[in-house]
Amino acid sequence: MILSSKTLRFSRLDKLDDVLEAQKHNGIEFGKYFFASCWTQQPEESIPQWRMYGNKMRGVRIELPKYPFRKIAIEPKQHRPWLETFEQSIIGPLSIDECDNETYFIQPNFFGDFFDGPVEYVPDVKTRYSNAIKLEDNTIIKEPNKLPRLKSEHWSFQSEYRFHLWVLPKPNDQSDKHQNLGIQMINGFKNNIDPGIDFIDVPLDSCVFNNLVIRTGPLCTPGGRTCIEALIAKYAPNAEIENSHFENSIRK
Repeated sequence: MILSSKTLRFSRLDKLDDVLEAQKHNGIEFGKYFFASCWTQQPEESIPQWRMYGNKMRGVRIELPKYPFRKIAIEPKQHRPWLETFEQSIIGPLSIDECDNETYFIQPNFFGDFFDGPVEYVPDVKTRYSNAIKLEDNTIIKEPNKLPRLKSEHWSFQSEYRFHLWVLPKPNDQSDKHQNLGIQMINGFKNNIDPGIDFIDVPLDSCVFNNLVIRTGPLCTPGGRTCIEALIAKYAPNAEIENSHFENSIRK
């Protein structure tokens, strides 16, 4: 589906396998406002990763460029009053129209490390979450770029790297949207209004599949290999296919 749709799916934190990412802290259910696409920067294969996420070791591992998305410019005050705080163009994977949806708005924080970075593994993740979410002086989240990249040290074997989006829910009544919509969205965040979606599909750059590398799982079947080759021939003829380094070393 990545090949045919040319998108990567960003899933809500409260839909991921780490239950702690869906906790409520200081009254805020922050897990439903952050969406992540999860990767690793480790070149070596991981048997636990294959076992957990590789379809019983019959699936694939895909390798893409570090930044595989489009580069679209969002200009300051681009038909949106809440962009007034931005003084220069923002280059990111989504246009302003793609950020602005019926029930939610994606914060265009695509600069610096606000969009991607390595996960930080800590011994007491609950305390870090609580310290990051405050309701004092109109501050809701300290360092929102770091919050979706915190995990318990028990997950450190993943060496995870994430792209993430921060989504603010829109109020049901948007009659005063030209003046107060930004404030209303923040209030929706405080009041735990659901953004109404479980995932966001972000388009990839049109040339990204020219550098695609697909590694088959250690227990990939001949039929599975045939399916992979057929998909590559149709959608990414320049992609490479590699065999797992663990092939023939793990008993079925």
